[in-house]
Amino acid sequence: MNDFTVSPAPNKLIPVMIGALAMTATTVIPVLNLVNCLCCAGIMGGAVLGVWFYKKNFPPDRPFTVGNGALIGTLSGLIAGALTSIIEFLQTGLLAGGSSESFNLQLDEVFRQMESQGQDPAAIEQARQFIEMLFGSPAMLFVIILVGSLLVFAGFGALGGVIGGNIFKTRYLQVPPQAPPQIPMS
Repeated sequence: MNDFTVSPAPNKLIPVMIGALAMTATTVIPVLNLVNCLCCAGIMGGAVLGVWFYKKNFPPDRPFTVGNGALIGTLSGLIAGALTSIIEFLQTGLLAGGSSESFNLQLDEVFRQMESQGQDPAAIEQARQFIEMLFGSPAMLFVIILVGSLLVFAGFGALGGVIGGNIFKTRYLQVPPQAPPQIPMS
């Protein structure tokens, strides 16, 4: 019979939310978002922060692995991707005001240049209809932003989680001393 029991892993919700909020902040706050120009360092840094908070509450008798870090980073990335999508959509849709008119004017200019270069008018019209369908609907625009954000944030969040998992992984497990096995006397 073994008296050794492993403590349960701590709750992931708070570390995941801390990582997600840090990722979102480094994406939507002006000037701070420039840190993401360095290979999405803000997103990966937010994941490492979430992993650090998770490891801080981890029981010493339980091994902390790179997989634990990757899970925290990925979950943080998914939540941050959704939050960022909502914020970007609100900024684009509500705060931009006349941006759709500006977009349409720029699009018309691009198509005029394509016509002047001798492009096929039927192909230009198909491209125009496709772009208007894709970006003309606010719902479709939100879905495009959401899918792109989820992919980028989950990917770089997982990468940051792996980095954090490697930094904070358990190197030596603290195991309580065990009594020597009893040898039956015959």
